[in-house]
Amino acid sequence: MMETESVKKPMMYKLTPTPNNVDGDQGIMSFRKSGFNQRLQSFMDQPMDPELEHKFAAALLEMKFYAPVQTGRRKASAKQPQPAFTLSVAVTTYLADGQKYIPVFTDLTKMQTFLAGSPNMVPFRSFEFTSKELMAEADQFNLSGILINPGDQSFPLTREYWDYIHKVAPVVASKNLDDDFMFKLINPTPTKLQAALSRSLKHVRKAEAAWLVKLKPKDDQNYQYAVIVDYKGKPENFEAKVSRKLAIAAHRYIPYGADIIVGRLTGKIGSEIKHDVDAFYKRSGWLS
Repeated sequence: MMETESVKKPMMYKLTPTPNNVDGDQGIMSFRKSGFNQRLQSFMDQPMDPELEHKFAAALLEMKFYAPVQTGRRKASAKQPQPAFTLSVAVTTYLADGQKYIPVFTDLTKMQTFLAGSPNMVPFRSFEFTSKELMAEADQFNLSGILINPGDQSFPLTREYWDYIHKVAPVVASKNLDDDFMFKLINPTPTKLQAALSRSLKHVRKAEAAWLVKLKPKDDQNYQYAVIVDYKGKPENFEAKVSRKLAIAAHRYIPYGADIIVGRLTGKIGSEIKHDVDAFYKRSGWLS
């Protein structure tokens, strides 16, 4: 059970309403309708499994949700001479903990069911926001967080858990490249991913060059994204300081559910990659 209201202050966004006939192929709708439920259930079934937790956390960081808002228009005043379009986000009380949250939904059907059961929410309309935008609003208005699919799953994403998942996501699948691996080129070239990794590599002094490929053990079926670094420092420093930094830089630009293998240029596979693949990053300048 929940009590619903709207936040007192307006949200200032230039957005257009999400149409009611959203196609399942737009954005990450297919994941929101099925993948979120599956990932949540897997995590709840095995909450102590760090890989499942990391994957679930990485998904939450990048998700988009529908949220009910009231639209309005602020009149011009002496202090603010330009009128403005305003959005007032809904707030619900989650009676399981007595805290206030922004109610959000993974699809419009769930949201419409929720609104139909709350007569005081008739003026509200659906808008789409990223999890980052919603958590920023929750922080601004001192709310506990966002409540995902209230009345259905009622999963509370609190501000405390939001801070925590930034520390555990994304997954870093750090591999010993002396193992028996196969690689292939990524087509088309993921230029945004390369640019994000390059920006991070510029701050790793002992990284001389880097290659981006897909790797898999020869006895496996699936390839994974992999960034291979010619790193001149100590191996333990690479594992402790570099691999996670590169994974964090990459996680926005790899498909949902994919991990990123971060490894050093070693062994036979490293020699093959260096010989057959062009490096997307090379350190330049007198400090190299």
